[in-house]
Amino acid sequence: MSENIIELRNLGKRYELPSTSLNVLAVRVKNIWALKDVTFEVKRGTITGIIGRNGAGKTTLLNIIAGTLSSSEGSLIIKGKVLGLFNLGVGFQDELSGKENIFLNAAILGARRREVEDKLDAIVEFSELGNFIHMPLGSYSQGMRLRLGFSIIANLEFDILVIDEVLAVGDSLFQSKCFQRLMEFKRSGKTLVITSQNMDLVRRLCDKVILLEHSRLLYDGAAEEGIHRYQHALATERFYVGQAYVSSGLVENTKKWAQDIEDWGKKLGTKEAVIEKVEFINRFGLRSNRIKTKDPLTIKVQCKVRNTIKDPHFGVAIFRRDGVYCYGPNTAFDGHVIEMMQPGKASFELRFKALLLAPGEYRFSLAIWDKDEALPFDYHNGCYVLYITGEDNNNNALLNVAYEAGPSGTIWSRIGRQIARKACIPRLPGQAQASLLNSDIAIDSVRLIDRKGRAQDVCMTTEDLRLEVKFLKFPEEKNNFSFWAGIYRDDGIYCQGVQMPIRRNAVSYALFPVFPLLPGDYVVRVGAWDHVQKKFILYENDALKFKMVFNHLDHGTVYLRHEWRWCIKAKT
Repeated sequence: MSENIIELRNLGKRYELPSTSLNVLAVRVKNIWALKDVTFEVKRGTITGIIGRNGAGKTTLLNIIAGTLSSSEGSLIIKGKVLGLFNLGVGFQDELSGKENIFLNAAILGARRREVEDKLDAIVEFSELGNFIHMPLGSYSQGMRLRLGFSIIANLEFDILVIDEVLAVGDSLFQSKCFQRLMEFKRSGKTLVITSQNMDLVRRLCDKVILLEHSRLLYDGAAEEGIHRYQHALATERFYVGQAYVSSGLVENTKKWAQDIEDWGKKLGTKEAVIEKVEFINRFGLRSNRIKTKDPLTIKVQCKVRNTIKDPHFGVAIFRRDGVYCYGPNTAFDGHVIEMMQPGKASFELRFKALLLAPGEYRFSLAIWDKDEALPFDYHNGCYVLYITGEDNNNNALLNVAYEAGPSGTIWSRIGRQIARKACIPRLPGQAQASLLNSDIAIDSVRLIDRKGRAQDVCMTTEDLRLEVKFLKFPEEKNNFSFWAGIYRDDGIYCQGVQMPIRRNAVSYALFPVFPLLPGDYVVRVGAWDHVQKKFILYENDALKFKMVFNHLDHGTVYLRHEWRWCIKAKT
C-alpha cells in the first residue's frame, strides 16, 4: 500500500464579505464558505481528479494544497515539494526572449537558477520552439506561449504537481505529448492532483476522483463512479452560486482566443453544404476588404446545399491578427431557428451596425454548423482578411468605443476627446511598473458608476457606464498633465485607453453610452502623464477590478450590434 503524500482533515476556507453593498447584483451575506469539512487522502504516485461544477470549490482546494492559500479551519499535511500550475507562463514578459522568460518563470515557481541551467536544453527541446527561443516573447503566438509555459513545468523537480484546467496546450500533437509526460510523471512516482471539466480526460488519467458540491465533499473513490455521480447531479439539479452576485441566467465568461492560428486558411467539414462565395460590403454598398473603424459592415455568403440538413446554424468569428477573439455571433446564440436546408442554393448575411474594432488586420472565420456544433458542414477557418483603417494604433488597443471625457460640470465634457486624442499617451506594457509616485499627485478613488449613480464591480454588457476618477491633490501646473486609464482583460490584452482632462477639485470621467465588453474579468490601470517630461508621474496597475456579465451567450471580447438575414432555395 502506497503511503499518503497529502492528507486533509475537516478542511475549510471561509471568506468574509461586507454585509452591505452598493452593487445591485450583490448578495448581502457575511460569511461565504468556499470549502467546508473536506477530508480525504492522496497516495504517492497517483493521479487524483477534483471534479464538480463551477463554483464548487475546486480551484480553492488546489490553491490550498499548492500553498498559495491558507485554510480557515482543519489541517493539511503535505509530504514533499509542491508545484502549482494555475496559469501557464505566470510572470512572462513580452520584452524578454523565450530563454530569458524560462529563468524568470522558473524563479517565480521556486526553482533555483542552477536547476534551470541544468534543465534548459530539455525545456527548449520539449517546447519544440527551436530558434524562436531567442526571439522576444511578444512575437510568440498564444499557442507558442502555452508550449513554453508547460515545457518549464514539465522539466522542473517536484513531488506533487497541482494542475487547474490548463491541459489544452497547443495543437493536438503537442497535447498528446503533454499527456504522455503526465503519465511519465506517474510512472516515476510523482503525484498529480488535477481539475478538469473534460470527463474523458479524467477517465484516462485519474486513479480516483474527489467530487465537490456546494463546497463540500460529495464523493471520494473510483473515477468512473465519481464521474457517473457528477453527471447525474448535472442532469437532475440546477446549481446556484451566490457568492458574489446573482448569476442565475447570466453568462459570466466566454471564449477569448483562437484555438490555433496556425490552422488559419484551412477549410474543413463534411460538405453536405458548401460555402462558395464570401463578400465584405462597405457603407457605400461596394465590395471591399478595407473599411474605416466604427463603419458598418455587411458580410454576404453564398452557399450550395448538397444534402438535406436539419437544424443548421450559421456562424461568423472575428479574430485579431495575433489570435485574440474579437467577436463570434451565430444564429443559434441569437435565437434564430433554421429547421431545415434542402438541396439547392442558400445565402446568409450578417450586418454589423458599427465595427467597434481598432485599426489593424483581422481574420474572419465562417461556418455552417450542425445543431450541437460538434462537426461543421463547412468551416472556413480564418480564411478571410479585413483591414480596418483609422488613426494610428501603435498601442495595439483592441477596441475603438465612443466615449465622452472631461471633468464634471465643465465644457470639457464636450471637447475633452478632441484634446485627449492629441496627447498621444503610450500604453505601459503589462506589469512593467507597479506604481510611480509623486508627492504632488494622489488619486482618491477609481469607480465604475451605473446609470442610477451606483458604484459597480459587476457590470452588464451593453449598458451605459461612467468611469470616474477622483483626485486628492494635483500639481498647480495642471495644464502639463493628462490623465489616462487603460481597460485590460485579465489575461493582459489591452482593450482600450481613455484620456481625460484634469481639473483641480473635480471628478474626471469617461462616459460610455454603450459599454460593450463581453463576459469575463477586467482591470483598469490608471496614470498621470507629464507632457513636458514625456513620462508617467503616477501609474497604478490594479486601480479597479471588475467583472462583465451578459444575459445571453456570445464569444469574444466585444459585443457588436448586428442582424442576420438568410435565404434558402430548394431545387424544384
